[in-house]
Amino acid sequence: MSLGETWTLCIRGVRHRLFRSVLTLAVVVLAVAFFMFLLCDSMYQRAVGKGVEAEIASSRAAQLQLTRLLTPDTAASAMRRLAAAGKPGGEAALAEAAAVTGLPPAEIASLAELAGRERLYADWFAKMPVGRRLILVKRDLGRDALKRVLAEPDEFFRQLSIMVDLRVPGPKKAEGLREFLAVFPDYVSRMDGFLARWNAKVAEAGALTQARLAAAGGLSETRWIPGAPEAETEAWRADLAALGFSFTPADLATMRAQLRDANEFEDLTERLSGAAFRDAWKVKFREASDTTAEEKLARLGDRRAQEMLADDFTPEQLGRAAAGHAARTRLAQLEHALAAALGGDSALLGLSGRQLFLLGISFLVCMVGIANAMLMSITERYREIATMKCLGATDSYILSQFMMEAALQGFFGGVVGVLLGFAISTVRSALAFGGHLWAYFPAGDVALCALFSLAAGVLLSALASIQPSWAASRMAPMEAMRVE
Repeated sequence: MSLGETWTLCIRGVRHRLFRSVLTLAVVVLAVAFFMFLLCDSMYQRAVGKGVEAEIASSRAAQLQLTRLLTPDTAASAMRRLAAAGKPGGEAALAEAAAVTGLPPAEIASLAELAGRERLYADWFAKMPVGRRLILVKRDLGRDALKRVLAEPDEFFRQLSIMVDLRVPGPKKAEGLREFLAVFPDYVSRMDGFLARWNAKVAEAGALTQARLAAAGGLSETRWIPGAPEAETEAWRADLAALGFSFTPADLATMRAQLRDANEFEDLTERLSGAAFRDAWKVKFREASDTTAEEKLARLGDRRAQEMLADDFTPEQLGRAAAGHAARTRLAQLEHALAAALGGDSALLGLSGRQLFLLGISFLVCMVGIANAMLMSITERYREIATMKCLGATDSYILSQFMMEAALQGFFGGVVGVLLGFAISTVRSALAFGGHLWAYFPAGDVALCALFSLAAGVLLSALASIQPSWAASRMAPMEAMRVE
């Protein structure tokens, strides 16, 4: 028989034994739905988490920029900044570091690569169980921990070899750490030189800024920048850019807008927290006890609150402050909830080790269920198998027919499972993340998850049917005909 005729025969077999086929499909649907749910849930968390991180960084851009321009770096902060610049997309940060320090771009790139490795090992020590860290590096963390390892490398690696479940991160594991320790003293010396050059330019930027603040009457930079004429702040920006810092007119415009909003919010919360205003609020709203500034911020849309603040704030300012506060609170909640998803502890496909274990158990149960259903189906079809063999069907044909039938059920069960898992995961994530899910919806990742889950369903069914199908193909015709 041709492949098309065999396919038609498989479809008729499934329809003829519809009830047992439905049971097999149900097992596949549940396994694939669980797989799709885990994958989609992981992708949603990671996509929303990265989006929230970007939003938070954007909302803090002004303060981060001021800190970078006017606050001297420490060794740890310089290491982390260079490590971040060494990742894909950090070319602008590397160019800025070279322009500020005057070091060759190749030297900056080399330092960034080594800083990335230092951060990898520093984070490993920080996340290590406390008891094991005490044995390996005492109470030291970060660069101090690496210095302790360098002081007694043989003892460290001997103790590490005993802890068989504690693995050094990185592509070369322990060997990679040994290689890094070999260049560590030279790297620290080069980083000290980089840090001295960077902080010297930061000191120059601070002196230029203080001179302008003194001319403006001693205002703080957070008050002067949004309130000064644009020409003055632009001249200040140009002075800092001339030192090599990346500080564009667009960055200045963002800084002015964010600092203006921050100053308005600070003034508003100070007003809401005042003793006289608290008493007036209780009278106006007929409340027996004091309410916090946070609670008052949530009620700024009330006409009575706007009347009390009308002398100092317009309704637009109040609305902007309330909306900004609500957005920051929501982002902080999401950042806390999604911290684990961005912690870098995923083992495969964005899934944690525990999730992979549960997934493996579910697949094992699914394979047993499918194998049992196929075995029962074959037992009921002994006479049919014997008849087909008497008519000339070969062992390979019988084997391919039953495996094709299982794959067919796996495909349709996989389609239903993918849709079910996607629906459950999307509804759950939409309730948890709201509009952030749709703003950062990972459509491409979800499509790949669907294809992967569907392929897993088909493969699972085919693998589970091998033993029953092999038994059916090896059956002797006369032996099968004698079965009642």
